[in-house]
Amino acid sequence: MTGREETPASPSTSDSTSSRAALRFGSSIAFGTAGVTVVAFALALTALPNDVPYPFASDVIAEQWPGDYLWMYPAMLVMLLFVALLASVHEYAAPRRKIFSLLGVCLAIVAATVLLIDYFIQVTVMQPSLEKGQLDGWAILTQYNPNGVFIALEELGYFLMSLALACVAPVFMQGCKIERTIRWLFVGSFAAVVAALVAVSAARGIDRGDLFEIIVISIVWLTLIVAGPLVAVVLRRAAACSQSA
Repeated sequence: MTGREETPASPSTSDSTSSRAALRFGSSIAFGTAGVTVVAFALALTALPNDVPYPFASDVIAEQWPGDYLWMYPAMLVMLLFVALLASVHEYAAPRRKIFSLLGVCLAIVAATVLLIDYFIQVTVMQPSLEKGQLDGWAILTQYNPNGVFIALEELGYFLMSLALACVAPVFMQGCKIERTIRWLFVGSFAAVVAALVAVSAARGIDRGDLFEIIVISIVWLTLIVAGPLVAVVLRRAAACSQSA
C-alpha cells in the first residue's frame, strides 16, 4: 500500500522538533550499535574455545585471562544500544505498526536484562575469583562450562534479540530498497536462528554445548552490523522529511 496509513506518523507542529531530534538520535544510535558490535565481535573472535576440553586445568584458564573477558565490556554496551535502537524504531513506526515495534522494544529490554546480568557476573564475580584462585563452586557459572548458566543465558538472550528484530520487521514497509532489505534481513536472521536451534538440537539433543550459542551470537551480531547503517539512513531520511514537512 502507498496510503498515508502505511507511512511513519507525521508529528504535529508542536511535536515536530522533538520528533526530528528523536529520529536523528536514533540514526546515531544505529550507527553506534553497528560500530560497537564490530568491536565486540572482533574481541570475541580472540576468545573462541580452544582445543583443550573442559574442565580446564587452572594454568590453562590463567593463560586465557583477561583476554577471554575483554569482549564482554563492549557487549554490555551493545545491549544498551540495542534497546535504544528499537526505541528509535518505535518512534519511527507508523501508528498502525507501533504494536509491532512496541513488542520489539519489550523483548529487547528482556533480552538486554538477561545478557547484562550474565556478562556483569562474569566480569565482576568470575574474574576476581579467577585472579585469587577461588575456583570452588564456580563451575556452574563460568563461561568455560559448555553446559553452564552462562551459555544458557546467552542462548536465551540472543534468541530474544533475534525475535525482537523479527517483531520490528513489519515497521519497514515502505517500497524503497533499503526498507525491504532491512525487513528481510530481520526476518531472515530470526529464521536462521530457529533453523540453527532445530538443527543443533536434532544433532545433539539437550546437550548442545556451546555450538548453538556461538551460532546465535554470530547471526545476531552480523545482523546488527549490516542493518545498523541501513536503519540509520532510514531514520535520517525520516527526520529530513519531517523537517521539510
